[in-house]
Amino acid sequence: MATPLEDIRFLADSENRFTALEALAADPRTRSELRSATGASSATVSRLLGDFEDRGWVARDGNRYALTPLGEYVASAFVDLHDQMTTAGELRELLPWFPLGELDVEVDLDVLTGATVTAATPENPMAPVARVLEIERESSRTSTLANKFPEPCIDARHEAVVGRAQTCELVTTRAVVESVIASACVDEFADIVAADSCTVYVHDGDVPPGGIYDGTAYLIVADDRDVNVGLVESDDPALVDRLAETFEAYRDASTRLTTSALERRRDAVGAET
Repeated sequence: MATPLEDIRFLADSENRFTALEALAADPRTRSELRSATGASSATVSRLLGDFEDRGWVARDGNRYALTPLGEYVASAFVDLHDQMTTAGELRELLPWFPLGELDVEVDLDVLTGATVTAATPENPMAPVARVLEIERESSRTSTLANKFPEPCIDARHEAVVGRAQTCELVTTRAVVESVIASACVDEFADIVAADSCTVYVHDGDVPPGGIYDGTAYLIVADDRDVNVGLVESDDPALVDRLAETFEAYRDASTRLTTSALERRRDAVGAET
């Protein structure tokens, strides 16, 4: 009888065994279907099915193989472990800069299992920024904490809010508003502020970057140079709820930016220059 560690090693040492177990966890499969799922030869599939049967993990029903209750238990545990290790690998480079503390989010990293991670790489250093622009442009409803609002983000948000009536709540900082007023994008920003579907708030202090779009939480990860190095997205209810609470706290401590207030500030900046 194999020991627990031997069974773990048995699955971990073979991509084919894990893939076959994962496929069987979804539905009973024929040998042909398992060959397609794994890309393995007939001999390899026959061997791994025999090994699964010896362990009591699968049973044959006609020409199909199905997990036994014991097999379902093993598959559930091992697939969960695989998902957790996948998330750990994706987060490894981002965790030193992870903004959970800034966002006042105290969660077990288990809530990030299955999260979508977009990391900057040498080949694509702008990948996180590109994904943020997709979120800003394509979402139907957003609640955003923005410590930056560069021109590409203003363009994307203008397209979504003014062009498609995206429902948007945006909390940003006075420094960001002053920067936008001094930029070539101030008219687009004024359109966003004036839009019926969007409400902009100004916070006196800093705000941590992130928010919620269409029921999914997202966290922007910046390094010690304030360069965006990653984006983490998750629809885990615990994280979504905590991000919603964090957003509401910053929003409630902010002042709504009206069209008239923005125009007065533009006029003041114009007079100063």
